[in-house]
Amino acid sequence: MRAGRKSEISDTLPDDCDLRIREIAAYWLSLCDADRLPDRSEIDPVQIAHHLPGIGLIDVVREPWRFRFRLLGEELVILHGVNLTGQWLDEAFPHFEETKTRFDMIETADISQPVYYKGKPYMTYEKSFIEIERVMLPFRNGGDDADLILIYSILR
Repeated sequence: MRAGRKSEISDTLPDDCDLRIREIAAYWLSLCDADRLPDRSEIDPVQIAHHLPGIGLIDVVREPWRFRFRLLGEELVILHGVNLTGQWLDEAFPHFEETKTRFDMIETADISQPVYYKGKPYMTYEKSFIEIERVMLPFRNGGDDADLILIYSILR
């Protein structure tokens, strides 16, 4: 594991973040090896079974930046009111280009580091909850770059 990854996770997550966010971040960190990000093929659903309903996997396309839902957990399907698997985020959400979510995805992929957020939800049709807490974790997808983002979300 790269020497800085552990401290970067510590710096990314606030002291008061949800324990489940810490657990999924620790799982990601356990998969990191030297200077290489973990590969999507290393994700073992059995190891994170109780997190699966809140996980989304997002394909990353560069130049220009675009993002596509690869997989959505049950809680996220309920949140959006429809299974958006296979859809481009900019097509599913017309306002996507201006959201913090898009900028956080670009940052996650570009710097290959986790990005944390807690606050108002931007990417949903359902507004009955007040807050979302999430972490975006970069993964390789067979190459060297962060071409997949695992997003773990908790709705409040």
